[in-house]
Amino acid sequence: MSLYIVFLRAVNVSGKNIIKMQALKDVLQEAGFGEVKTYIQSGNLLLNSNLNAPELGRQIKALIAAVFQLDIEVFVRSREALQQALDQCPYGEDCAPNKVFVTFLDREPEKALLEALQAIDHKGEVFAVRGAVLYFYLPEGMAKSKMSNNYFESRLKLKATGRNVNTVKKMLELAE
Repeated sequence: MSLYIVFLRAVNVSGKNIIKMQALKDVLQEAGFGEVKTYIQSGNLLLNSNLNAPELGRQIKALIAAVFQLDIEVFVRSREALQQALDQCPYGEDCAPNKVFVTFLDREPEKALLEALQAIDHKGEVFAVRGAVLYFYLPEGMAKSKMSNNYFESRLKLKATGRNVNTVKKMLELAE
Protein backbone atom coordinates (compact mmCIF):
# COMPACT_ATOMS: atom_id res chain seq x y z
CA MET A 1 0.00 0.00 0.00
CA SER A 2 1.12 3.55 -0.71
CA LEU A 3 0.65 6.54 1.55
CA TYR A 4 -1.35 9.44 0.13
CA ILE A 5 -2.26 12.91 1.33
CA VAL A 6 -5.78 13.93 0.35
CA PHE A 7 -7.18 17.46 0.29
CA LEU A 8 -10.91 18.04 -0.09
CA ARG A 9 -12.08 21.30 -1.64
CA ALA A 10 -14.34 23.63 0.35
CA VAL A 11 -15.34 21.26 3.14
CA ASN A 12 -16.76 22.71 6.38
CA VAL A 13 -16.33 26.29 5.16
CA SER A 14 -18.88 28.90 6.26
CA GLY A 15 -21.39 26.23 7.26
CA LYS A 16 -21.39 24.59 3.81
CA ASN A 17 -20.39 21.12 2.63
CA ILE A 18 -20.43 19.80 6.18
CA ILE A 19 -18.61 16.52 6.65
CA LYS A 20 -17.58 15.38 10.11
CA MET A 21 -14.04 14.13 9.73
CA GLN A 22 -14.63 11.18 12.08
CA ALA A 23 -17.58 10.07 9.94
CA LEU A 24 -15.47 10.38 6.78
CA LYS A 25 -12.63 8.47 8.43
CA ASP A 26 -15.06 5.66 9.30
CA VAL A 27 -16.42 5.54 5.73
CA LEU A 28 -12.92 5.38 4.25
CA GLN A 29 -11.81 2.66 6.66
CA GLU A 30 -14.94 0.63 5.89
CA ALA A 31 -14.10 1.00 2.18
CA GLY A 32 -10.76 -0.69 2.83
CA PHE A 33 -8.34 2.20 3.06
CA GLY A 34 -5.63 1.77 5.67
CA GLU A 35 -4.39 3.98 8.49
CA VAL A 36 -6.80 6.83 7.78
CA LYS A 37 -5.94 10.01 9.68
CA THR A 38 -7.52 13.44 9.54
CA TYR A 39 -6.11 16.84 10.43
CA ILE A 40 -8.43 19.66 11.49
CA GLN A 41 -11.93 19.91 10.02
CA SER A 42 -11.10 21.38 6.60
CA GLY A 43 -10.72 18.14 4.68
CA ASN A 44 -7.10 17.08 5.18
CA LEU A 45 -6.53 13.31 5.19
CA LEU A 46 -3.76 10.75 5.13
CA LEU A 47 -4.39 7.16 4.14
CA ASN A 48 -2.90 4.06 2.60
CA SER A 49 -4.22 2.56 -0.61
CA ASN A 50 -3.29 0.15 -3.39
CA LEU A 51 -4.93 2.47 -5.93
CA ASN A 52 -3.03 5.06 -7.95
CA ALA A 53 -3.65 8.73 -7.12
CA PRO A 54 -6.21 9.50 -9.88
CA GLU A 55 -8.26 6.37 -9.16
CA LEU A 56 -8.09 7.02 -5.41
CA GLY A 57 -9.41 10.54 -5.96
CA ARG A 58 -12.31 9.25 -8.05
CA GLN A 59 -13.18 6.60 -5.47
CA ILE A 60 -13.14 9.05 -2.54
CA LYS A 61 -15.25 11.52 -4.55
CA ALA A 62 -17.78 8.75 -5.28
CA LEU A 63 -17.90 7.65 -1.63
CA ILE A 64 -18.50 11.23 -0.46
CA ALA A 65 -21.28 11.63 -3.03
CA ALA A 66 -22.92 8.34 -2.03
CA VAL A 67 -22.66 8.72 1.74
CA PHE A 68 -22.81 12.48 2.31
CA GLN A 69 -24.68 13.56 -0.86
CA LEU A 70 -22.02 16.16 -1.64
CA ASP A 71 -20.10 16.86 -4.83
CA ILE A 72 -16.61 17.56 -3.49
CA GLU A 73 -13.43 17.92 -5.52
CA VAL A 74 -10.68 15.62 -4.25
CA PHE A 75 -6.96 16.26 -4.68
CA VAL A 76 -4.58 13.37 -3.98
CA ARG A 77 -0.81 13.70 -3.65
CA SER A 78 1.98 11.36 -2.65
CA ARG A 79 4.21 12.45 0.21
CA GLU A 80 6.98 13.06 -2.33
CA ALA A 81 4.76 15.23 -4.55
CA LEU A 82 3.62 17.25 -1.54
CA GLN A 83 7.23 17.73 -0.40
CA GLN A 84 8.17 18.83 -3.92
CA ALA A 85 5.30 21.33 -3.95
CA LEU A 86 6.53 22.80 -0.67
CA ASP A 87 10.17 22.83 -1.83
CA GLN A 88 9.23 24.73 -5.00
CA CYS A 89 7.38 27.47 -3.12
CA PRO A 90 8.94 30.77 -4.24
CA TYR A 91 7.99 32.60 -1.03
CA GLY A 92 10.62 31.83 1.56
CA GLU A 93 11.27 32.12 5.25
CA ASP A 94 10.88 35.92 5.18
CA CYS A 95 7.13 35.45 4.50
CA ALA A 96 4.78 34.47 7.33
CA PRO A 97 3.78 30.83 6.64
CA ASN A 98 0.13 31.53 7.48
CA LYS A 99 0.09 34.12 4.66
CA VAL A 100 1.64 31.88 2.01
CA PHE A 101 -0.75 29.48 0.27
CA VAL A 102 -0.06 26.34 -1.73
CA THR A 103 -2.93 25.69 -4.13
CA PHE A 104 -3.31 22.37 -5.90
CA LEU A 105 -4.79 22.60 -9.39
CA ASP A 106 -6.57 19.81 -11.26
CA ARG A 107 -4.28 20.54 -14.23
CA GLU A 108 -1.74 23.06 -15.44
CA PRO A 109 -3.38 26.39 -16.34
CA GLU A 110 -3.78 27.40 -19.96
CA LYS A 111 -1.02 29.80 -20.98
CA ALA A 112 -3.34 32.57 -22.24
CA LEU A 113 -5.43 32.54 -19.06
CA LEU A 114 -2.33 32.59 -16.87
CA GLU A 115 -0.83 35.48 -18.84
CA ALA A 116 -4.06 37.47 -18.50
CA LEU A 117 -4.03 36.89 -14.74
CA GLN A 118 -0.37 37.89 -14.49
CA ALA A 119 -1.17 41.18 -16.26
CA ILE A 120 -3.49 42.27 -13.41
CA ASP A 121 -2.08 44.58 -10.73
CA HIS A 122 -2.66 42.70 -7.48
CA LYS A 123 -1.45 45.58 -5.29
CA GLY A 124 1.42 43.93 -3.43
CA GLU A 125 -0.04 40.44 -3.44
CA VAL A 126 1.89 37.99 -5.57
CA PHE A 127 1.40 34.55 -7.06
CA ALA A 128 3.43 32.05 -9.05
CA VAL A 129 2.64 28.80 -10.83
CA ARG A 130 4.85 25.71 -10.97
CA GLY A 131 3.15 23.05 -13.07
CA ALA A 132 -0.20 22.20 -11.47
CA VAL A 133 0.59 24.06 -8.22
CA LEU A 134 -0.13 27.74 -7.65
CA TYR A 135 1.47 29.68 -4.80
CA PHE A 136 0.34 33.00 -3.48
CA TYR A 137 1.48 35.38 -0.77
CA LEU A 138 -0.88 37.79 0.97
CA PRO A 139 1.14 40.23 3.11
CA GLU A 140 -2.04 41.65 4.68
CA GLY A 141 -3.68 38.24 5.15
CA MET A 142 -6.64 36.50 3.56
CA ALA A 143 -9.35 38.72 5.07
CA LYS A 144 -8.29 41.80 3.07
CA SER A 145 -7.47 40.01 -0.18
CA LYS A 146 -9.35 39.32 -3.38
CA MET A 147 -6.99 36.42 -4.06
CA SER A 148 -8.60 33.17 -2.99
CA ASN A 149 -9.29 29.69 -4.25
CA ASN A 150 -12.46 30.90 -5.99
CA TYR A 151 -10.61 33.83 -7.57
CA PHE A 152 -8.01 31.57 -9.16
CA GLU A 153 -10.57 28.95 -10.21
CA SER A 154 -12.68 31.54 -11.97
CA ARG A 155 -9.75 33.30 -13.68
CA LEU A 156 -7.94 30.12 -14.72
CA LYS A 157 -11.07 28.05 -15.41
CA LEU A 158 -10.01 25.01 -13.41
CA LYS A 159 -10.60 23.33 -10.05
CA ALA A 160 -8.32 24.03 -7.11
CA THR A 161 -7.91 23.70 -3.39
CA GLY A 162 -5.40 25.53 -1.24
CA ARG A 163 -3.78 25.31 2.16
CA ASN A 164 -1.43 27.64 3.95
CA VAL A 165 2.18 26.56 4.34
CA ASN A 166 1.64 25.67 8.01
CA THR A 167 -1.01 23.10 7.05
CA VAL A 168 1.13 21.64 4.25
CA LYS A 169 4.06 21.27 6.66
CA LYS A 170 1.80 19.60 9.23
CA MET A 171 0.50 17.12 6.66
CA LEU A 172 4.08 16.23 5.72
CA GLU A 173 4.95 15.80 9.38
CA LEU A 174 1.96 13.48 9.89
CA ALA A 175 3.04 11.49 6.83
CA GLU A 176 6.46 10.62 8.32
